[in-house]
Amino acid sequence: NSSYSTKIFLGGVPWDISEQTLVQAFAEFGEVRVEWPGRDYTSPPRGYLYLVFQEEGDVTDLLAKCCQDYNTRDSYYYKISSRRMRAKEVQIIPWVLTDSNYVRCPSPRLDPQKTVFVGALHGMMTAQGLAVVFNDLFGGVVYSGLDTDKFKYPIGSGRVTFNNSRSYMKAVAAAFIEIKTPRFCKKVQVDPYLEDTLCSMCGMKQGPYFCRDLGCFNYFCHSCWDLHHTSRPHHKPLMRNIRGLTRARTSHHNDYNVGRYRQDPVRDLAEQFGQTFGLHG
Repeated sequence: NSSYSTKIFLGGVPWDISEQTLVQAFAEFGEVRVEWPGRDYTSPPRGYLYLVFQEEGDVTDLLAKCCQDYNTRDSYYYKISSRRMRAKEVQIIPWVLTDSNYVRCPSPRLDPQKTVFVGALHGMMTAQGLAVVFNDLFGGVVYSGLDTDKFKYPIGSGRVTFNNSRSYMKAVAAAFIEIKTPRFCKKVQVDPYLEDTLCSMCGMKQGPYFCRDLGCFNYFCHSCWDLHHTSRPHHKPLMRNIRGLTRARTSHHNDYNVGRYRQDPVRDLAEQFGQTFGLHG
Protein backbone atom coordinates (compact mmCIF):
# COMPACT_ATOMS: atom_id res chain seq x y z
CA ASN A 1 0.00 0.00 0.00
CA SER A 2 3.03 2.29 -0.31
CA SER A 3 2.89 5.52 -2.29
CA TYR A 4 5.75 6.00 -4.72
CA SER A 5 7.55 8.78 -6.51
CA THR A 6 6.82 8.75 -10.24
CA LYS A 7 10.60 8.60 -10.73
CA ILE A 8 12.37 5.24 -10.41
CA PHE A 9 15.96 4.05 -10.64
CA LEU A 10 16.85 1.46 -13.27
CA GLY A 11 20.10 -0.51 -12.98
CA GLY A 12 21.84 -3.17 -15.03
CA VAL A 13 20.67 -1.56 -18.28
CA PRO A 14 22.23 -3.07 -21.46
CA TRP A 15 24.98 -0.77 -22.75
CA ASP A 16 23.68 -0.84 -26.33
CA ILE A 17 20.06 0.07 -25.59
CA SER A 18 18.59 3.32 -26.93
CA GLU A 19 16.24 5.72 -25.20
CA GLN A 20 13.59 4.94 -27.79
CA THR A 21 13.84 1.21 -27.04
CA LEU A 22 13.58 1.93 -23.31
CA VAL A 23 10.47 4.06 -23.79
CA GLN A 24 8.91 1.30 -25.89
CA ALA A 25 9.82 -1.36 -23.31
CA PHE A 26 7.88 0.45 -20.60
CA ALA A 27 5.14 2.01 -22.75
CA GLU A 28 2.52 -0.48 -21.57
CA PHE A 29 2.62 1.16 -18.13
CA GLY A 30 2.10 4.72 -19.36
CA GLU A 31 3.94 7.67 -20.82
CA VAL A 32 7.56 7.61 -19.67
CA ARG A 33 10.64 9.82 -20.00
CA VAL A 34 14.28 8.74 -19.65
CA GLU A 35 16.83 10.61 -17.52
CA TRP A 36 20.27 9.15 -18.30
CA PRO A 37 22.83 10.88 -16.03
CA GLY A 38 26.26 11.44 -17.49
CA ARG A 39 25.41 9.98 -20.87
CA ASP A 40 27.01 11.49 -23.92
CA TYR A 41 27.52 10.09 -27.36
CA THR A 42 31.33 10.04 -27.32
CA SER A 43 31.64 7.30 -24.67
CA PRO A 44 29.70 4.15 -23.76
CA PRO A 45 26.67 4.87 -21.54
CA ARG A 46 26.71 3.65 -17.95
CA GLY A 47 24.30 0.91 -17.04
CA TYR A 48 21.94 2.91 -14.86
CA LEU A 49 19.39 5.67 -15.36
CA TYR A 50 16.05 7.04 -14.17
CA LEU A 51 12.59 6.62 -15.65
CA VAL A 52 9.95 9.27 -14.99
CA PHE A 53 6.30 8.25 -15.38
CA GLN A 54 3.28 10.52 -15.58
CA GLU A 55 1.25 8.90 -12.81
CA GLU A 56 2.04 7.05 -9.59
CA GLY A 57 -0.28 4.28 -10.75
CA ASP A 58 2.09 3.65 -13.68
CA VAL A 59 4.83 2.80 -11.18
CA THR A 60 2.63 0.47 -9.12
CA ASP A 61 1.48 -1.27 -12.33
CA LEU A 62 5.13 -1.80 -13.32
CA LEU A 63 6.09 -3.15 -9.88
CA ALA A 64 3.16 -5.59 -10.04
CA LYS A 65 4.70 -7.07 -13.21
CA CYS A 66 8.19 -7.36 -11.71
CA CYS A 67 9.85 -10.30 -10.02
CA GLN A 68 10.86 -9.38 -6.47
CA ASP A 69 13.66 -10.31 -4.12
CA TYR A 70 11.82 -10.61 -0.83
CA ASN A 71 15.01 -10.32 1.20
CA THR A 72 15.06 -6.59 0.40
CA ARG A 73 11.92 -4.54 -0.15
CA ASP A 74 13.54 -2.36 -2.85
CA SER A 75 14.69 -5.13 -5.19
CA TYR A 76 12.42 -5.54 -8.19
CA TYR A 77 13.46 -7.09 -11.51
CA TYR A 78 12.05 -6.66 -15.00
CA LYS A 79 13.21 -8.12 -18.32
CA ILE A 80 13.95 -5.92 -21.35
CA SER A 81 15.75 -6.56 -24.63
CA SER A 82 18.30 -4.64 -26.67
CA ARG A 83 19.82 -5.36 -30.09
CA ARG A 84 22.45 -7.70 -28.62
CA MET A 85 20.80 -8.88 -25.42
CA ARG A 86 17.51 -10.70 -25.16
CA ALA A 87 15.40 -10.74 -22.00
CA LYS A 88 18.03 -8.94 -19.91
CA GLU A 89 16.95 -8.62 -16.30
CA VAL A 90 17.25 -5.03 -15.03
CA GLN A 91 16.81 -3.93 -11.44
CA ILE A 92 14.14 -1.39 -10.53
CA ILE A 93 14.40 0.61 -7.32
CA PRO A 94 11.33 2.75 -6.52
CA TRP A 95 11.25 5.51 -3.90
CA VAL A 96 8.63 5.24 -1.16
CA LEU A 97 7.31 8.74 -0.37
CA THR A 98 7.04 8.13 3.37
CA ASP A 99 10.82 7.55 3.45
CA SER A 100 11.37 11.28 2.85
CA ASN A 101 10.24 12.46 6.31
CA TYR A 102 10.51 10.98 9.79
CA VAL A 103 9.21 12.34 13.09
CA ARG A 104 11.06 10.68 15.95
CA CYS A 105 9.52 12.78 18.73
CA PRO A 106 6.48 15.01 18.11
CA SER A 107 7.44 18.64 18.65
CA PRO A 108 5.24 21.77 18.68
CA ARG A 109 7.66 23.43 16.23
CA LEU A 110 10.93 22.64 14.52
CA ASP A 111 13.56 25.18 15.53
CA PRO A 112 15.78 26.23 12.57
CA GLN A 113 18.46 27.20 15.10
CA LYS A 114 18.65 23.56 16.22
CA THR A 115 18.60 22.16 12.67
CA VAL A 116 21.55 20.96 10.59
CA PHE A 117 21.87 20.58 6.85
CA VAL A 118 23.24 17.20 5.73
CA GLY A 119 24.77 16.96 2.26
CA ALA A 120 26.25 14.24 0.03
CA LEU A 121 23.72 11.64 1.21
CA HIS A 122 23.67 8.21 -0.38
CA GLY A 123 20.67 7.55 -2.60
CA MET A 124 19.50 4.66 -0.39
CA MET A 125 19.44 6.71 2.82
CA THR A 126 15.93 7.18 4.22
CA ALA A 127 14.82 9.91 6.61
CA GLN A 128 14.35 7.35 9.38
CA GLY A 129 17.84 5.95 8.79
CA LEU A 130 19.27 9.46 8.93
CA ALA A 131 17.47 10.15 12.23
CA VAL A 132 18.77 6.91 13.77
CA VAL A 133 22.38 7.69 12.79
CA PHE A 134 22.30 11.26 14.13
CA ASN A 135 20.48 10.27 17.31
CA ASP A 136 23.02 7.52 18.02
CA LEU A 137 25.89 9.99 17.50
CA PHE A 138 24.54 13.18 19.05
CA GLY A 139 21.20 12.42 20.78
CA GLY A 140 18.09 14.59 20.88
CA VAL A 141 16.83 14.11 17.31
CA VAL A 142 13.16 15.02 16.87
CA TYR A 143 12.84 15.13 13.06
CA SER A 144 14.68 14.37 9.84
CA GLY A 145 13.70 15.11 6.26
CA LEU A 146 15.17 14.60 2.80
CA ASP A 147 15.17 17.29 0.11
CA THR A 148 13.38 16.12 -3.03
CA ASP A 149 12.87 17.23 -6.62
CA LYS A 150 9.56 17.99 -8.32
CA PHE A 151 8.92 14.25 -8.62
CA LYS A 152 9.36 13.89 -4.83
CA TYR A 153 12.59 11.99 -5.45
CA PRO A 154 15.60 12.62 -3.13
CA ILE A 155 18.34 14.92 -4.42
CA GLY A 156 21.08 13.93 -1.99
CA SER A 157 20.60 16.37 0.89
CA GLY A 158 18.42 16.70 3.97
CA ARG A 159 17.84 18.22 7.41
CA VAL A 160 17.97 16.95 10.98
CA THR A 161 16.37 18.86 13.88
CA PHE A 162 17.36 18.42 17.54
CA ASN A 163 15.52 19.29 20.74
CA ASN A 164 18.56 20.84 22.44
CA SER A 165 21.44 23.14 21.55
CA ARG A 166 24.14 20.81 22.87
CA SER A 167 23.31 18.04 20.39
CA TYR A 168 23.04 20.61 17.59
CA MET A 169 26.47 22.09 18.35
CA LYS A 170 28.05 18.63 18.58
CA ALA A 171 26.70 17.81 15.11
CA VAL A 172 27.91 21.13 13.66
CA ALA A 173 31.34 20.67 15.23
CA ALA A 174 31.62 17.21 13.63
CA ALA A 175 31.38 18.79 10.13
CA PHE A 176 31.63 15.36 8.47
CA ILE A 177 30.50 11.92 9.56
CA GLU A 178 30.88 8.51 7.95
CA ILE A 179 27.74 6.41 7.63
CA LYS A 180 28.35 2.67 7.35
CA THR A 181 25.60 0.17 6.56
CA PRO A 182 25.67 -3.38 5.15
CA ARG A 183 24.77 -1.91 1.74
CA PHE A 184 26.91 1.22 1.52
CA CYS A 185 29.49 3.39 3.22
CA LYS A 186 29.29 7.17 2.71
CA LYS A 187 30.93 10.26 4.15
CA VAL A 188 28.38 13.06 4.55
CA GLN A 189 28.82 16.73 5.39
CA VAL A 190 27.06 18.51 8.25
CA ASP A 191 26.48 22.28 8.31
CA PRO A 192 24.17 24.66 10.17
CA TYR A 193 20.81 24.94 8.45
CA LEU A 194 20.76 28.50 7.14
CA GLU A 195 17.76 30.82 7.35
CA ASP A 196 16.78 33.97 5.48
CA THR A 197 17.68 36.46 8.18
CA LEU A 198 19.25 39.84 8.92
CA CYS A 199 22.94 40.41 9.58
CA SER A 200 23.72 39.55 13.22
CA MET A 201 26.13 42.48 13.43
CA CYS A 202 24.27 45.53 12.05
CA GLY A 203 20.73 44.09 12.14
CA MET A 204 19.82 46.22 9.11
CA LYS A 205 20.82 44.32 5.96
CA GLN A 206 20.19 40.77 4.84
CA GLY A 207 22.83 38.36 6.17
CA PRO A 208 23.50 35.87 3.38
CA TYR A 209 26.91 34.84 4.75
CA PHE A 210 27.21 32.55 7.75
CA CYS A 211 30.47 31.88 9.56
CA ARG A 212 30.48 28.40 11.05
CA ASP A 213 33.68 28.99 13.03
CA LEU A 214 32.65 28.74 16.70
CA GLY A 215 34.37 32.05 17.42
CA CYS A 216 31.84 33.77 15.15
CA PHE A 217 28.86 31.48 14.45
CA ASN A 218 26.72 34.31 13.09
CA TYR A 219 25.12 35.75 9.97
CA PHE A 220 26.83 38.63 8.15
CA CYS A 221 25.97 41.08 5.41
CA HIS A 222 28.64 41.79 2.79
CA SER A 223 30.04 44.85 4.58
CA CYS A 224 30.06 43.32 8.05
CA TRP A 225 31.73 40.16 6.79
CA ASP A 226 34.61 42.17 5.33
CA LEU A 227 34.86 44.33 8.46
CA HIS A 228 34.76 41.42 10.90
CA HIS A 229 37.03 39.07 8.97
CA THR A 230 39.95 41.31 8.02
CA SER A 231 42.08 39.46 10.58
CA ARG A 232 40.33 36.10 10.02
CA PRO A 233 41.08 35.18 6.40
CA HIS A 234 40.89 31.46 7.24
CA HIS A 235 37.16 31.78 8.02
CA LYS A 236 35.06 30.77 5.02
CA PRO A 237 31.38 31.68 4.71
CA LEU A 238 28.53 29.34 4.05
CA MET A 239 25.75 30.67 1.86
CA ARG A 240 22.17 29.56 1.65
CA ASN A 241 21.62 27.52 -1.51
CA ILE A 242 18.39 26.56 -3.22
CA ARG A 243 18.46 23.42 -5.38
CA GLY A 244 22.15 23.94 -6.05
CA LEU A 245 21.92 27.64 -6.91
CA THR A 246 23.75 30.11 -4.71
CA ARG A 247 21.33 32.78 -3.57
CA ALA A 248 23.97 35.39 -2.68
CA ARG A 249 27.29 35.64 -4.47
CA THR A 250 29.56 38.57 -5.22
CA SER A 251 32.51 38.77 -7.59
CA HIS A 252 35.24 38.56 -4.98
CA HIS A 253 33.45 35.85 -3.03
CA ASN A 254 33.42 33.40 -5.89
CA ASP A 255 36.07 31.24 -4.26
CA TYR A 256 34.13 30.79 -1.05
CA ASN A 257 32.94 27.39 0.04
CA VAL A 258 29.41 27.38 -1.32
CA GLY A 259 29.20 23.75 -2.36
CA ARG A 260 26.57 22.68 0.16
CA TYR A 261 24.51 20.95 -2.51
CA ARG A 262 25.90 18.43 -4.95
CA GLN A 263 26.67 19.94 -8.35
CA ASP A 264 24.81 17.18 -10.19
CA PRO A 265 22.65 15.33 -7.66
CA VAL A 266 20.97 13.14 -10.27
CA ARG A 267 24.30 11.82 -11.53
CA ASP A 268 25.67 11.44 -8.00
CA LEU A 269 22.72 9.40 -6.78
CA ALA A 270 22.75 7.22 -9.89
CA GLU A 271 26.45 6.48 -9.44
CA GLN A 272 25.87 5.56 -5.79
CA PHE A 273 23.16 3.07 -6.72
CA GLY A 274 25.31 1.68 -9.52
CA GLN A 275 28.29 1.18 -7.23
CA THR A 276 26.21 -0.35 -4.43
CA PHE A 277 24.52 -2.93 -6.62
CA GLY A 278 27.15 -3.30 -9.35
CA LEU A 279 24.45 -2.30 -11.78
CA HIS A 280 26.29 -1.90 -15.06
CA GLY A 281 25.03 -3.28 -18.31
